[in-house]
Amino acid sequence: MAETDHAGEEAITGPVSQHGPIDQWTFDPRRRLSDAASAVEAFSPMTPRTAANFARAMATLDQQAVDMFLDREEGRLGDFDPLGPVKYADFAFWTRRNVLLAEWLELDRMPPLDILDIGMGPGNFVMVANSMGHRCVGTDVADAWYGALCELAGAKRIIAPVEDAEPYRPAARRFDLITIMLPVFHRRSMNKQREYWTTERWGRFLRGLARDMLVEGGRIFILMPLDKADDGALSYSPLLPWARNLGARLDRTAPGEPVRHVLFENVGPDYFPQN
Repeated sequence: MAETDHAGEEAITGPVSQHGPIDQWTFDPRRRLSDAASAVEAFSPMTPRTAANFARAMATLDQQAVDMFLDREEGRLGDFDPLGPVKYADFAFWTRRNVLLAEWLELDRMPPLDILDIGMGPGNFVMVANSMGHRCVGTDVADAWYGALCELAGAKRIIAPVEDAEPYRPAARRFDLITIMLPVFHRRSMNKQREYWTTERWGRFLRGLARDMLVEGGRIFILMPLDKADDGALSYSPLLPWARNLGARLDRTAPGEPVRHVLFENVGPDYFPQN
């Protein structure tokens, strides 16, 4: 698998530092796609496999359409918060990141799959998966910025927010793979304090997906963000050790990064236990 470092029995509880390419990369959405692609390659050279998949995905973007979008949004692109949503208009950086995730899932080596990406954001993973021959659709909340990016990426978008304690059935069909990339729906602020879903709440949500949306024997992949305390301290989510105990495969996108890949394989309706 491309550029991965298996988590093995590494401790996945307690405080953790977050380091990765996003910390060193300077986002510049105003670069032409070809220039941005060259900058990404210079920043972090790719294997032949990744370079081919990256080029295939980038080729699905229309430079003229991207230019029109960037001209329209020029006022947002000069001085922006690198932690905010504007960074996702830097297509080349995120295409490479999502190619690595798709390769980790072996999507470039599989026959066409039906894939559901929950919380699709700018649609970059959907774009990459579709460029590999799959039938991928995404869901998210209504948001004009992300909607425009999804349109540029050619990513089909269903407006279907995840509602706490409600069954999640955004489409009337089942999928071979369900992905959840860096979710935010599992957190909320109460009395100015952050709260995250418990493993019991995650269990109910995943049981519902396995029952209602997943082909029996399919896979569920979560790219899990770190939990952030009110004082800014980062830690692993309790979801990771819970998932490991269920037999999930854990990993990281690149050496030195936190463990965030969580893959449940061969999932049936009884895979996730009742609490």
